[in-house]
Formats: sequence, C-alpha cells, structure tokens
Amino acid sequence: MANLGRLLAVIVGALLVIGAAVFLFFRSSVSSEGVYRMKTAVGLDAAAPERHIVPEGFRGWAVVHYGVEGAPPLREDDGAQIVEYPADGRLETSTPAPNDEGFLHRGYYLRTADGLAPLSRVSDIWGEYSHRMFKDEDAESIHRMLQEGGGGSVQRSSGFFVGSMKEFMATDWPTEHRRPVGLQK
Repeated sequence: MANLGRLLAVIVGALLVIGAAVFLFFRSSVSSEGVYRMKTAVGLDAAAPERHIVPEGFRGWAVVHYGVEGAPPLREDDGAQIVEYPADGRLETSTPAPNDEGFLHRGYYLRTADGLAPLSRVSDIWGEYSHRMFKDEDAESIHRMLQEGGGGSVQRSSGFFVGSMKEFMATDWPTEHRRPVGLQK
C-alpha cells in the first residue's frame, strides 16, 4: 500500500511539473512563433505570429488600432507581423486586424540597444485585451454585418500593460477598452 501511495505521489508530482512547464511555455514570447511553426508544419491553419515591441524603459498601456485609413501598414519579418509601438504606446495601422483574436500567437518584446529582449507574460505583461469597434450608424447594420462575416466598418483595438502587477492594478484601463463594444462614431 505504501508503494501505491509513493507511485501516486510521483505521478501527481510529474503532472504538476508538466502542467507548470506547459503554462510557462504558452505564456512566453517564444511559444507564439513555435506554435505557429508547429501548426503550419503539419498543415493546420494558424494565425501568423505577432511580435509586439515596446521601446526600452516603456511602462504603461500599449494599444494598437488596426484598419485605420491613411495610417502606415505593419511590416513583416520571417512570416511574423511586427507591431512596434512609439514612446507613447499608441499605434495606428492600416493593416487589417488578424482574424484570430486569440493571444497565443503574440510575443511581447522590449527594444534595447542590444536588440529584442522577451517580456514575460507571467511578470511583465498584464491585462491583454482585444475587441472590435463598430462604426455603423445603427444596430441593425451591425447585426447584418456580423451575420455576413464582417466588413470594412469593423476596426479592432487591442492592447496590453507593461510593468509590474502593482503598477497594473494602480492604472486605469485605456479609454478604448472601457467603451462598450457597439456604436462608435
């Protein structure tokens, strides 16, 4: 009976270690591109990885608005979309929002004098959000647009907070996130 107890303890311990490793892998910047490459290698559709890059010393909310007419497009590097934020953390791009609104395809980085340093989703990144903003005149046209699979009148805003959990808890969410998803003029 004692051997069975030890065996169960070893199995539970191993499962906890594996679970923690998987959690940390999916919360790291490296995983976003690794998951993309793994899925595409076996023939599955996957959202292209995004590299969200903030400037050295940046603390606060980084927010990107996709599909902004007249704004510059995002650049790509080795199949990844590069989302590089200016010093104020607000970026507008004419590039349409990715169809996948999940966060696993995103990696977060700090631009330093030596290149890019990964930011940790466990200790550096907080409050990831992504939502659609509608610009149509009425709710009926929004409903019709969603039924038909989208359209040119949907924009997406997404963002994340860079800093400590204490800083995050003491900071208001960006205005873009506090507004209810609905009519935007």
